[in-house]
Amino acid sequence: MRQNKLAWVQALRGAAAFMVVMVHSRSVLMDTAAGKVVANHVLLPMGMGVDLFFIISGFLMVFTSQDFDGTKAYAWRFMAKRAARIWPLFAVVTPVALVVEHGIHGFLDPSILLPYLEGLAFIPHDPSASGIYFQMAVGVAWTLCFECYFYLLFAACMLFGRWRYVAMAAWFALTLVVIPLIRGNYNLNVASQSLVEWSRYANLAINPIVWDFVVGMLGGWLYVSDFKIERIGTIYAMVMVSGLLLSIGWNRLGMVNFFGPHGWAAPMTILFFGAVMLAKIGAINVPAWSVWLGDISYSLYLVHVYVFEILQRVAGAIPMNHDTSNAVLFIIRPVAAVICAWVTFRYVEAPLSTLARKLLGLSNSVRQRKRTHPG
Repeated sequence: MRQNKLAWVQALRGAAAFMVVMVHSRSVLMDTAAGKVVANHVLLPMGMGVDLFFIISGFLMVFTSQDFDGTKAYAWRFMAKRAARIWPLFAVVTPVALVVEHGIHGFLDPSILLPYLEGLAFIPHDPSASGIYFQMAVGVAWTLCFECYFYLLFAACMLFGRWRYVAMAAWFALTLVVIPLIRGNYNLNVASQSLVEWSRYANLAINPIVWDFVVGMLGGWLYVSDFKIERIGTIYAMVMVSGLLLSIGWNRLGMVNFFGPHGWAAPMTILFFGAVMLAKIGAINVPAWSVWLGDISYSLYLVHVYVFEILQRVAGAIPMNHDTSNAVLFIIRPVAAVICAWVTFRYVEAPLSTLARKLLGLSNSVRQRKRTHPG
């Protein structure tokens, strides 16, 4: 079944989410010299989990739309499915986040409430405040802004029928190459782009991190194509040589320890394409627990920051040596986040997604969705 064929994708999604969890957990290690080394040199690069998320999204959109029939109804169903997948849980987490961050009185203060309401519409709150993060009220929602932009673009290009990928290529050429060149100082560093003052949304379109989605789409086309490399050793050798060349030239190329094609997305691209080629010949077998982690990955991504914050407050109220407290938190917080994410997935995300699909008039059941893709 197609679900089994894509178990490796679900496993990668779980890995991506847990990598983000560990990046955010590193904050409790920053008080010691040894802790800083681990935090900055081991855990910080795990931020590439975000790039992996975006690459997977591009891959899945190509893979799951192979049955595109050229109709507007298909484009509608596509967007409705994505909305049912993303928005309901985010709508629940948003008020929870507000209470955790500001207490109940936050609902009564318009200056506090407004960013949370804008976040529900995936509006980048303030692109000038913190680079790529947009100062979103629910901090991790900056990535959802890019996800939704990509989904909307993908659906819009479906209106061009069999020319949809031509239209998409033209749009990417315009927004990721032509317009940045015209604006001057063209570069691929995602956090150093000159801002578009007149539109917060426009800053999504021109940011080089969008190349992650393009890479994922290329991986999707490769996966569904007839091209394959039969020898596993050849695939491993290609990945290792490419990775070695990248590491040797990292400084000379001016690569950065950050998101995007001029940073973490580069090694992620090499690894992902290696996984695609291995999956094509059935050379990837993933353990069940990794697929399970992929199932709860969206819940894990949204709730872990607030699990961390609550545990931090609890630890602060317990008489304990500071260093000991931080060590305990470093271990407990990721475990607690995974447990909380599982509960959230089972009792909030999955039921709400099913309900949303029914309300949106989608005939496909969750069972059919699981047959077509793991998202």
